[in-house]
Amino acid sequence: MELRNLEIPPGRILKQHLNIIEMPLTVAHNTVVEAWTFNGVVPGPIVRAKLGQKMEITLRNDSEHPHSIHFHGSHDPNEDGWEPVVTGGEKTYKLTAGPIGFHPYHCHVPPLASHMAKGLYGGLIVDPPGGRLPAHEFMLILSGWDLKDQGRNDIFCWNGMAGFYDRYPIKVPVGQKVRLYIANMCEYEPVASFHLHAQTFDVFRTGTRLVPDDHTDVVTLGQTERVIIEFTLPKRGRYMFHPHQTKMAENGAMGWIVAI
Repeated sequence: MELRNLEIPPGRILKQHLNIIEMPLTVAHNTVVEAWTFNGVVPGPIVRAKLGQKMEITLRNDSEHPHSIHFHGSHDPNEDGWEPVVTGGEKTYKLTAGPIGFHPYHCHVPPLASHMAKGLYGGLIVDPPGGRLPAHEFMLILSGWDLKDQGRNDIFCWNGMAGFYDRYPIKVPVGQKVRLYIANMCEYEPVASFHLHAQTFDVFRTGTRLVPDDHTDVVTLGQTERVIIEFTLPKRGRYMFHPHQTKMAENGAMGWIVAI
């Protein structure tokens, strides 16, 4: 999911509406599931703000089940999002964006694993006051789909669709900075990772610091953990990426970045 043209809305208060919709969703070639979505997409829409910016996130529940929205990060506990919003209900969460970095949001109504596994998650980016250095930006959220309702994943994907980045690679210019916002929102799996072939990258854990925490070619993530990574690709070619958990890579979560 490319972020290059995503700009922080002007004004003191960021206002965004998220509707929970239950709907059929294509999640792999010839594979459709009954997904639970924010605004009809999985992952949900990107929420992006500057540090300290006031946010009003209005959630409307147009589904047949109670749901909520819980943001990771720092905020008033009265706006935490664990209280269910009933069918046809609406609630506005008033938050202050912070800390800087990449934070997930998701439904927090029990059974939590089922609600998240069906698609109710997304990403919040909080930019530092002066922004980050220019880069080609993309968001990659890892998840899985339980196709048989057995409490385990049958396929795995980046940004909701298995095999998508194998068929449709991410394209970036040679020698220019690339920034990936990566999160592990995969239920039923205790750990996952991100590995980039043929190049190393700077790692910013959670993105809450402006200096790298590590420089490597693989980073491990527990559930809901996230990183921001930065790198350049010096030569034209195809650079593979995938989790280093074999069953994930071989069942939908392998992709390519093409330097052109």
